[in-house]
Amino acid sequence: MELNSTRLSRWFLVLVVVAATIYFLYQVRDVIMPFVIGGALAYLLYRPMRFIEKQGLKRVWAIILLYVLILLVGGTLLAFALPGMIKELTDMAQRIPHYADEAQDMAQRLQNLDMPMRLGDIINENISRVNEYVYKALHSFAGSLYSILGKVLAIIFSPILAFYILVDWERIRDNFLKLFSPQGRREAVELLSSVDEVLIEFCKGYLLVASFVGLMVGLAAFLLGVKYPLILGIISGVTNLIPYFGAFLGAIPAVAVALTDSWRLALYMALAIFAIQQVESGLITPRVIGNRLGLHPLVIVFALLSGGKLLGIWGMLFAVPLAAALKVFISWFYLKLVK
Repeated sequence: MELNSTRLSRWFLVLVVVAATIYFLYQVRDVIMPFVIGGALAYLLYRPMRFIEKQGLKRVWAIILLYVLILLVGGTLLAFALPGMIKELTDMAQRIPHYADEAQDMAQRLQNLDMPMRLGDIINENISRVNEYVYKALHSFAGSLYSILGKVLAIIFSPILAFYILVDWERIRDNFLKLFSPQGRREAVELLSSVDEVLIEFCKGYLLVASFVGLMVGLAAFLLGVKYPLILGIISGVTNLIPYFGAFLGAIPAVAVALTDSWRLALYMALAIFAIQQVESGLITPRVIGNRLGLHPLVIVFALLSGGKLLGIWGMLFAVPLAAALKVFISWFYLKLVK
């Protein structure tokens, strides 16, 4: 199978330019993050907006109506969930000193036991380390308030950007396609359609799976009598958007809260989460998502670790869909090169 050297050189140059662009965007990631979130939001809202537009409304009014519907649905959900969340968070904040006193009393009882001197020294050393870690964590949190405020402003600014992107969606798309020749334009449309199909499957599938897990974990916590079931369910649902690691991350707070009551309750909560994850991985995920992404588990793990290293929790959330899109690009380029 012979490769056309001219075509190979051309596509190699394209890949170099793309890699350089990605590197530049990574260096200014804090600046472009609102645009990235706004673009992702516009992508998710484009189909619902088109559906409303086809009912006879102009584009701007269709977008406004869609935003109003989202606010109404979100506001209704918050009206039901927010009082319970505030109550649970308030109760949790009030109990923190109690938990700290219990931990200190337990440490004191361990020190009073007839133990070897070395073991007592180890306990004292670790208590000092815990106090140091808590102090550093509080200091770090106080120092990062400015960064947190910037991220909140970026999230608030993103829907405004999404609005303007949706208004000019076709114009933006057409201007982008004008960068290609007529033949390249057709190929670009074909490639982007394949990427779009993969991303839509990912979004629909993982949102359904995460909603199922969050609902079931919250329900299990409520039935078992674990405190803060609403918050625990939301945490489990959100973390479950991260493949493989999400289930473990979501289980930690649920089991930890149950452990503040008793070891038996913590064991029951852990078993309930294990059963939910088995149902999710064995029945729900194969039917909802299946092998549609076409990614090997090792590739997914590598993408998650890389995304977490580069962009933290946001990187882990976006790592898998980006890896799936990258796979489509690589497969497409390879097929073009070997033809």
